[in-house]
Amino acid sequence: GDGKQIRVGQLRPDAPLLREIGRLRELTFRAVGEGTGRRIDLDRFDAWYEHIVLWDDAAGRIAGAYRIAHGVRVLAERGLPGFYTAGLFHYSDASIPRIAEGMELGRSFVVPDYWGSRSIDYLWQGIGAWLVRHPGVRYLFGAVSISAALPVEAREQIVAYYSRFYGTEGEVASRRPFAYRAAPPAFSGCDSDTAFRVLKGNLDALGATLPMLYKQYTDLCEPGGARFLAFGVDPAFADSVDGLIELDLHRLRPKKRERYLGGARRASAETA
Repeated sequence: GDGKQIRVGQLRPDAPLLREIGRLRELTFRAVGEGTGRRIDLDRFDAWYEHIVLWDDAAGRIAGAYRIAHGVRVLAERGLPGFYTAGLFHYSDASIPRIAEGMELGRSFVVPDYWGSRSIDYLWQGIGAWLVRHPGVRYLFGAVSISAALPVEAREQIVAYYSRFYGTEGEVASRRPFAYRAAPPAFSGCDSDTAFRVLKGNLDALGATLPMLYKQYTDLCEPGGARFLAFGVDPAFADSVDGLIELDLHRLRPKKRERYLGGARRASAETA
């Protein structure tokens, strides 16, 4: 109703729309102390990934975007090296069946002019529409970043919390593991809700805020549905910390399922 449209598809490497996505990515990530340091944030993966673009028709501009990779297609065409996250993390053989049933998502951004709007929600509705057309996908996975502009204590608190309550070991290893300077915060004797309040208080005291996607992704699923497989440091992205998240769509909270998949399912049934 507000003139926003979702567009999904692959883009040619020389497409002006892709160059504009790359320019806006860099601009947006730099605003939070991340980014590649280049003028335009594009890489070789953009050529074979699909792009979910939020288009503001009234303003004639991009409001935000995601890029996504259909696991089974990329595995068949390019193997594990075809995934962006495989450059950051080493996947064990045991994780390949889930990648084949998965969709990698990442490089998400909302242009600063649209912060505070429903833009991320619209992008998720675009992801939902894609998922309805690809019913074989069960898992979503991708790297979720923590800016190195945050105080090191804040980064350690965030990694410690999500490792403690959502972490899993043995399936994936970071190629550049995140290292604590001292013993990590333990959050011992706390359940996850209490520990989250402690985390929020600690971050407030440090003048830091939790990256929005950490809470958004973990809130999508029932307990056990969201897992952080590993944490690492990405020197090519301003030394940000990357948490590799996996979401099991079979454990989506009912309200989230209805919001992001229900409407898209009805729309596709009506156009079928």
